[in-house]
Amino acid sequence: MRNKIVVNGRFLTQKVTGVQRVATEISKNLQQHYNEEIVFLCPNKPFLNPVSESLNCRKIGYFSGYFWEQIELPLFLFWNKVSLLINFCNTAPILFKKNVIVVHDMAVKENKDWFNWKFAFVYSILFYFNLKKALKIITVSNFSKKEILKFYPNIEPLKIDVVYLASLFSFNEEVNQKRDYFIAVNSLNPRKNIKVILEAFKALDLHQFKLKIIGGSFNTIFKNDLLESDGLNVEFLNDVSDVELKKEMEGAKALINGSFYEGFGLSALEAMSVSTPCILSNISVYKELYNETALFFDPYKPLELVQKIKDLIDLENYTDLCKRSFELSQKFKWEITSQHYISIIENLKNK
Repeated sequence: MRNKIVVNGRFLTQKVTGVQRVATEISKNLQQHYNEEIVFLCPNKPFLNPVSESLNCRKIGYFSGYFWEQIELPLFLFWNKVSLLINFCNTAPILFKKNVIVVHDMAVKENKDWFNWKFAFVYSILFYFNLKKALKIITVSNFSKKEILKFYPNIEPLKIDVVYLASLFSFNEEVNQKRDYFIAVNSLNPRKNIKVILEAFKALDLHQFKLKIIGGSFNTIFKNDLLESDGLNVEFLNDVSDVELKKEMEGAKALINGSFYEGFGLSALEAMSVSTPCILSNISVYKELYNETALFFDPYKPLELVQKIKDLIDLENYTDLCKRSFELSQKFKWEITSQHYISIIENLKNK
């Protein structure tokens, strides 16, 4: 395996959530566009990701989780003289120094109270050693690059490459018949700030519009802030497939996201790729990516969101906003993303 491109395939045995969805799409595109063989090394446990059937997967070891990633995986890499390991999901084996690591954000460093303390503790240790030793760090926005340098100022900036993501949906330029509901796609944890959306809808008293919140609570990781939604026309949808999610987004009047912190904010791009406009918190990364078309509000001020919702409902050129949202999404393509990855891998191979 000395000359093969090797990927840390632990994510293929995990439940498919945001980071795993992105890793899956990058893997599919790399395998399609790269002219060299790519091997995905995985724990010896059942695959939870259906795309594993189409990838060149090899199961190794006896364990799973962090023990597999930090002990069994690096021992295999040393024994087989692997020269480069690609890690798509924020962490990599500390004992192995020839890592490319994809870091999506620094949320766990920004505010540990958003996470279970054990999760925050483990990630802090892994980030410290991984980022220091990595050959290359890839992140998903200029904002996230600044955040990495804020918490780890000794890292050489040239060591960090920004590679944008793309929508996981097939594009839909047609503005479908929009129905009387808004959609929010995020997990129920304080960082995602669903509270501001519920408070805005309570103040609006919009009985003709339903609010659909799609996502899970992820109790084992996040500290949940359970919210009162009694009396509101709110529907919580858990474990929605990508097909169902796309259908819900296509029919929504708009996507609303009030996050305090994101590394990229993929749900907004997915909405725009099916011609659904977005009302977003005015955080730096959303301004970087979506400033051309989105409506913005202060995530600490529900009444600002109230006004933005009213503005969108009353918008005379709403169809034009849908079309401009779609046009912005066209700037982000997986073919471009995969070519950036291939370029990075080739440069590291030739050193």
